[in-house]
Amino acid sequence: MFPCKVGSAWEILAPAKLNLHLEVKGTLSGGFHELETLMVPVRIFDQLRWKAGESLKLRIRNFESPTRSDRQPRYSVENDLVLRAVRLLAKTAKVEPTGTWDLWKRIPMQAGLGGGSSDAAAALVLANHCWGIGQSHQQLAELASEIGSDVPFFLAGGPAICRGRGEQVEHASGLPKMHFVVAKPALGLSTESVFAEFDQMLDKRIKTPSNCNSLLEALRRGAIAEAGQWMTNRLESAARRLSPWMERLAVFFERCRCLGHLMTGSGSAYVGVMRSAAQARAVARKLSGWDLESALATSNC
Repeated sequence: MFPCKVGSAWEILAPAKLNLHLEVKGTLSGGFHELETLMVPVRIFDQLRWKAGESLKLRIRNFESPTRSDRQPRYSVENDLVLRAVRLLAKTAKVEPTGTWDLWKRIPMQAGLGGGSSDAAAALVLANHCWGIGQSHQQLAELASEIGSDVPFFLAGGPAICRGRGEQVEHASGLPKMHFVVAKPALGLSTESVFAEFDQMLDKRIKTPSNCNSLLEALRRGAIAEAGQWMTNRLESAARRLSPWMERLAVFFERCRCLGHLMTGSGSAYVGVMRSAAQARAVARKLSGWDLESALATSNC
């Protein structure tokens, strides 16, 4: 994440993420779950802009149509995370939070794509730059872990294996270019409801053994088809009990002869790993006729 000058304002792009592996290892104190996950940022971006002003103000708009205010209530969660991030940084640095913040949303909400967390990480970086605070990356990382589980990942940048609640970030270098189709049903799934369903399940097994190391090794060799066999999400079985879309999309992607497919995060977005950019675009077009919120062809950053 790098701020850039746009006229008299400063702007930063906040990417979405995909989980190519997600394992629930146990339960931590405070009701949190201990996770191990391989995440990659992808080229679906929110856009955050800061312009100087005396008071703190945040305006949220739909990316494709900035004048449509009817969609703004959908993004109240991201609204809170952006404001929480800049206020936390201001409090820590003992400065007054200022400026007009404009957030254009493109990352779907309740999709497991990390839009709110990415926006919060972007807000930390942008405020640190625009306010001239100059906190180190480590100082920002400590603030990021207070805001949300995925925020440290986005702050670190690049693919990574994240553990604990997500705050333990280990860079995962050497990954190849991959092409994806991200299908987001109109009905989202809340993280809380999926984990609650998971906790109640007696049978939490998944068909393919969970092995993050094997997945990472295959990806680094460029063997994406082999890696697809190791792509698993422990929460998917719980999400399937809450939404019929998970099974329907899984069947669709299986018939597309893609390299792998799985749910990302706690859903409800479902991801197909494609053989090429052309196949990704073709499959996304096929899904455009479905009753989905969105079907996007993208690649890892």
